[in-house]
Amino acid sequence: MPTTEEHRELSESVGWGDAFWWQAVPASLTGSTCGVVVHHGGGELVGMGRVVGDGAFYFYIQDVVGHPDHQGRGLGRTIVEGLVDMVRQQAPGHCFLGLFATSAAERLYRSLGWEAHEMLGMWRVIRD
Repeated sequence: MPTTEEHRELSESVGWGDAFWWQAVPASLTGSTCGVVVHHGGGELVGMGRVVGDGAFYFYIQDVVGHPDHQGRGLGRTIVEGLVDMVRQQAPGHCFLGLFATSAAERLYRSLGWEAHEMLGMWRVIRD
């Protein structure tokens, strides 16, 4: 699981720094079902991803990030495949695995067998 600092560093590297309420991230990471952090040879942080959900049937891939200097080399594919394997181990029967993708990541997810369905994905950010 990424630390809060790793999560922030990678999120900011792709312009997602304002997408999170950083005070809530430590508890959010703790509540995750599973996650992965990828370091390059000398220890350089290059990628992360995690899964949230109920740990039994509903799972959502979340916060998949590859550092821009390492994109286009299969890093995202490796992260997503690792997360799917972790979900399979945790829920070996049938389960629902979902995600929200940026338009830049749509091609990656489609190449991994993900499909858009005729469901309406909705979300809302609640702020004080």
